Amino acid sequence: MNVNGFIEKFEQYSKKHKLFKSGEKILLGFSGGADSTALLLALWHLKSKYGYSLLAAHVNYNLRGNDSQLDEEFVRKFCFDRNISLVVKNIKINSSSNVENHAREVRFKYFNNLRRLYKSQKIVLGHNREDQAETLLFRMFRGSGYTGIKGISPITEDVVHPLLSFSRSDIISYLESENIQWREDLSNKDNTYSRNKIRNQMIPWIQEHLNPNVVTKLYETAEIFSETDAILEALATRRFLKAQIRHSKDECRLSTKIILKTKSVLRYYVYKEAYTRVNGNSKDFYHNNFIEIENLITSDGSKQIYLPNNVYVFKEYDELIFTNIDLSKSVNVLNEKEVTSLRNRFTFEDYRIIMKKLKKMPNKRNLFEDKNVAYLDFDKTSFPITIRHRKPGDRFHPLGMQHNKKLKDFLIDEKVSKFDRDKVLIFCDNEKIIWLAGHRIDDRVITSKQTQNILQISIEKMATKKMRAAERFSKK
Repeated sequence: MNVNGFIEKFEQYSKKHKLFKSGEKILLGFSGGADSTALLLALWHLKSKYGYSLLAAHVNYNLRGNDSQLDEEFVRKFCFDRNISLVVKNIKINSSSNVENHAREVRFKYFNNLRRLYKSQKIVLGHNREDQAETLLFRMFRGSGYTGIKGISPITEDVVHPLLSFSRSDIISYLESENIQWREDLSNKDNTYSRNKIRNQMIPWIQEHLNPNVVTKLYETAEIFSETDAILEALATRRFLKAQIRHSKDECRLSTKIILKTKSVLRYYVYKEAYTRVNGNSKDFYHNNFIEIENLITSDGSKQIYLPNNVYVFKEYDELIFTNIDLSKSVNVLNEKEVTSLRNRFTFEDYRIIMKKLKKMPNKRNLFEDKNVAYLDFDKTSFPITIRHRKPGDRFHPLGMQHNKKLKDFLIDEKVSKFDRDKVLIFCDNEKIIWLAGHRIDDRVITSKQTQNILQISIEKMATKKMRAAERFSKK
């Protein structure tokens, strides 16, 4: 492929997938191999036409002795001869296992830091058609699920791959037409790595015995799956929004009833979206995680599973909860506070508590709908009042019932998750539980027409209070 044919195909692919905008700052990972050399050369040719600002970045892992130094020298000379800005990072990887993954993590961390430092809009990498075929097979064998078998995306956020439509032979032909040398990484022939086994053994065997055009066919399959993935993701987003009960920075709650009415193929994307909202990205969410959640959602009772990157998934009754907080860890049941006399305002753990003595009930509509406020007969309670969490053997007389009940049984009947039961605040006087905060007062302290003094107790999470204050401030 000559220079004109290569550049024309490069431009067409970039425009089709909207990889670049005129005038963008582009950070390119430059190893000195054929792919990254051809990529940098193509962008250099198009630099003046589209107003690109180029910055090449090279990582020398010092894994191949003198060859690593020769790679760096080649990269430096190539950029110097064309007046291309270059930054080089020298490191030593000490890990004897998983060297490939470690190197990839170091490389991407470095590229992302450079992108922020130099305010680059895109990170550009030189993966080609063969890389796409290898990735599709690798992810399929690893069980990456529906999104994994679409292979490498032309563009994912700020990372672009403009050479996916080019074969290795196209790239070599282009470099030879420009009389450009490149560096060969001999580690690509080391079949210790899984990817190299696919590249050097599996694909050649398929080409010889099954289909000589397997690379092209896998590339085309990845293109089809990429479009399918986008369609399924859009459909699943609607289901996700319909199923979403509540969402915060560290928690996402979904309705299991709506999820179970959703097709299995879309549920995968619904779970992935919830995982992404808690984790910040979809990294490391695989098909086996989907299966775990499927088993969880159809199980009885309240259960939990642990996903990568400290994401927990809990099922509690009709809700599926994704969070980065381990809700199964109980609070310290010994933690308690004693109030010896009426106190207007104080804190307990992360709650603000307000106590007031009233002569009559407030004149408000829907007075008893707020479960975080209780109205008790002041003269039927006695100080000190203790705030604590549940203890074994706790019983109380729930309002509206004819007899005492075990606290544990009451919480189960109220469908309070086992992960939340130890976190419920309990208000007691010397003789009895007077209020199970957020749920029910004790029947023995109920107000009546004969009540002369009313004890009003309200609780509020400190985080909620701060959020409301911030909202009021933002409206000023």
